[in-house]
Amino acid sequence: MSLQIDSIDPASGTQGDQVTLTGTLLRAQALRWGDEDWDETFWEGGVSGNGASEITFQVPPGEGKVQVVAVNGDEQSNTMEFTYE
Repeated sequence: MSLQIDSIDPASGTQGDQVTLTGTLLRAQALRWGDEDWDETFWEGGVSGNGASEITFQVPPGEGKVQVVAVNGDEQSNTMEFTYE
């Protein structure tokens, strides 16, 4: 099953805010947040009530718009966008 991000909530915020990615993410080994890769020691993951997997993550420092991608080795999910307020 391919990595897939279905949603990012919220899609905008500031450093330190908590965001939740939902989709097919159980095999994710890292999150690419802009130009930085963050491994699973930086997030909490699990399965939601509807069977989708979730990753909860604190927004790192940044500005503008960044692309968010789940990564497992050479495999990458689709891209979602987060906007710093």
